Amino acid sequence: MLTVSCLRCSWLRPLRLTAGNCLILACLFLSAAAAAESIGTVTLLEGSASLLRGPSRYTLSEGVRLEAGDILELGDKALSQLEFTDGTVIDLAAQSRFLVLTYPGSAARSPGAGELFLLRGWMKASTSRQPTRVIGRYTSPLVELSTGDAIAVVQVSGSEASVFMESGEARVVQVSSSSRVGDPIRIKGSQFFSCRQDQRCAVVARPSQAFLAALPRSFMDTLPSRMARYKERGVAPKRSGDFTYAEVQDWVNSVPAVRRAMVNHWQSKLGDPAFRSAIAAGLKDHPEWDRLINPEKYQNPPLSNKSGLPTGTR
Repeated sequence: MLTVSCLRCSWLRPLRLTAGNCLILACLFLSAAAAAESIGTVTLLEGSASLLRGPSRYTLSEGVRLEAGDILELGDKALSQLEFTDGTVIDLAAQSRFLVLTYPGSAARSPGAGELFLLRGWMKASTSRQPTRVIGRYTSPLVELSTGDAIAVVQVSGSEASVFMESGEARVVQVSSSSRVGDPIRIKGSQFFSCRQDQRCAVVARPSQAFLAALPRSFMDTLPSRMARYKERGVAPKRSGDFTYAEVQDWVNSVPAVRRAMVNHWQSKLGDPAFRSAIAAGLKDHPEWDRLINPEKYQNPPLSNKSGLPTGTR
């Protein structure tokens, strides 16, 4: 048994390291490393964009390493390319709101377990079916897409969503705020899938003229990989301040999976009185926060008799 003492803090008790304690410490260090594991890189950025990571906002720039849970918000004239460690390439256009919802760490990685979420805007996803593939699902408030070896363009705007299969195949399903609507549909290269929040989706042979007219120019060609520029060096994002509830309200009130993720990422923001007050006022739109706002509702009643019943119960 080893004894480690703090040389400068004599008031601390010596820490006795047994085999069990060492195992616990090792697991904690591994967990922390996995939580901050780099899963991709911003390899192209034109215009301004922000990164929301934990409780803070950062200025996005080329070379920034991405982590699970990162939110990217692009400016009015911005475009970006993200290259993930599994080979997936994501292009984003102006005013897009994008979240790395899940990307399992290397220790728990399985093909297709990763999920990317587009709150609104434009996304072009290029994936390949290979053993190292992690990302398999692309979701939004209105449609869910599962692909293998394919290139797909997704647009989400208000109560409308569209998917154009540039190549390959995908399974797509319409979703509502709480559940799926209908059965998954298989769409193939050149087919176009579109839907409105209050209508059933439709699949046609080619994209609509309105879709083609709005298609970002940068999506018309496949951009070359720029990963080699940043493979050996990462760029630290520059913190630009905190964000308010109003600035992230659409995320907090999004679909259930995203709402749950926001609780994990932003619960420390409850220390901000204004943020906490806004969360408490809108609990009907994000009930996942109720346990943190009203913890007394979830406490077990005190036991005070031999029968094991709560006090006052017969």
